[in-house]
Amino acid sequence: MPAKPSARSEWLISHLRWAILVVTFVLSSQDSAQRGNLVAIYALLLAGAIYGLAVVLLLYLKRTPRRFQELTLALDTALFVAIAYVSQQPSYFLFLLLPIIVAALRFGTEISLLITSISTSAYGLFIVFLQPWLAGGQNLLPTIVSIATLFIGATVTSLLGPRSRPAATQALGSEEGPPSSAYRERFRAIYDMTGELIATLNYQLVLEKMLDVSLAGFREKEQRDLQRPVSMVLFFDDEEGSLRVGASRNLSKTDELQSIQGRGGLVGQVVSTAEPAIGDRPSADPELSAFSALRRCRSVLCVPLRAGLELYGMALFGSPDADAYSPAYMDLITAFCNQASIALQNAELYQTLKEERKRILFSDEELRKQLARELHDGPTQTVSSIAMRLDFVRVLLDQDPVRARRELDKLERLAAQAVKEVRTMLFTMRPMILETQGLAAALEQYAHRIRETDDIDVHVDAEGLDRRPIPLVEGATFFILEEAINNAKKHGEPANIWISLARRNSELFAQVRDDGQGFDVADVESSYDERTSLGLVNMRERARLINGRLTIESKPSAGTVVTLLAPMSGEEKPA
Repeated sequence: MPAKPSARSEWLISHLRWAILVVTFVLSSQDSAQRGNLVAIYALLLAGAIYGLAVVLLLYLKRTPRRFQELTLALDTALFVAIAYVSQQPSYFLFLLLPIIVAALRFGTEISLLITSISTSAYGLFIVFLQPWLAGGQNLLPTIVSIATLFIGATVTSLLGPRSRPAATQALGSEEGPPSSAYRERFRAIYDMTGELIATLNYQLVLEKMLDVSLAGFREKEQRDLQRPVSMVLFFDDEEGSLRVGASRNLSKTDELQSIQGRGGLVGQVVSTAEPAIGDRPSADPELSAFSALRRCRSVLCVPLRAGLELYGMALFGSPDADAYSPAYMDLITAFCNQASIALQNAELYQTLKEERKRILFSDEELRKQLARELHDGPTQTVSSIAMRLDFVRVLLDQDPVRARRELDKLERLAAQAVKEVRTMLFTMRPMILETQGLAAALEQYAHRIRETDDIDVHVDAEGLDRRPIPLVEGATFFILEEAINNAKKHGEPANIWISLARRNSELFAQVRDDGQGFDVADVESSYDERTSLGLVNMRERARLINGRLTIESKPSAGTVVTLLAPMSGEEKPA
């Protein structure tokens, strides 16, 4: 059905019609090729001017006939087809875009495509009758360009015109008249809040602005508490799958603790379709009636919140007035909520980056502290012992040379031990072999160093690892296994440590197992400020960075098993 005629839209189309007539007159007057056709062109332009004056008179007198839009569309099409044919110039056919655009906006795709078919058919007949004019080939390229422009422009306009029809009719004034002051107030408030959304990275502020939408246009009324509009933002609970209140306006404490399943009523409809919806009598809704504040409302608007194709929540607005939310207002609120969803995602990403930065700084600081502790407990103690023994050897050189020689042998062994400890520390900090030969070779070399410095048998089984993971996964896995081995050496006193590596489909399987003393995992992890607990926290952080899953199994006197499952590519989370 055509849109309801309005003076504003008809005056605009009339102005465009006159503009095309004037342009045609100027072009034909200055084109020497049109001298033989000027009489016919001027006759058509005169007819068009009379037609245009008649339209202006009808609009001025507000006496437009019942089928005014259909009649003007047919006359526009006939007029511009005739002008293009008489002019014998392909470019004049581009003026047919006017009736095509008007048809698309007024009548929809079918009528617009019909006008397009008439125009292109007339254009084809025009080409057939003017073949001698194209025989030389010099006008072929402009003709092809004109045909392509008309066809593409007309087709795109026909297909997209109906989608733009609501906005166009509102812009042209072909709706039911000017919007009310309350609507303008709401629009202005929402526009201002949208600008603030774009400028903020504060997650809580975004939620506050979303909730303020329910108050837009109501502030000047100074309504009582029982008549205030209600708004809430609901998010899906990852564990239960229910919808819980994340933020709200004019909701009681009891309502804020409510949760709904999102399977029935208006909310269920929005969840299943992922499209906004307007409802009335929320007090009778099977799910919305759970909120006491909504029972006082007479109309409600529910808008889905989406991240791409994923629905993660919804915004719910309730009003004490009946029919408070029109389809046009719903479209406005939906556009605002879509912008708010983007702002929420940006704020969440920003918050994640801040937390990630804190974790990286914390991890870096812990590594520095760990390095200082290992230097103090290892090489520093050995070097201090060497320094004290040197003073003792200096005294023995004069009194007991034989014993002094034996002490020098001990000092040599201590120095060699210190060198091995330092090299092992440097190896764990940056194992070059990890970059050149991979994770399996790096763990073999690390196991060899442990056998030299500690009285522990380390067994490495990497036969199941038939290809290398990406460098990021290799580096994080080496750190996790090295931390697990260090914990076993320091606290478990094992006689054996077994290291296993394998590929399981698209995942890397890595495990460290020992026969040491073991420990109570829950008790250690609850002591967050202790060194052992911090080591476990660092291991879990590294596993999370590569989308891995880390499990630690241990009991007192039963040894410890640390298992890591991580995607070889570092991208997909393991099931």
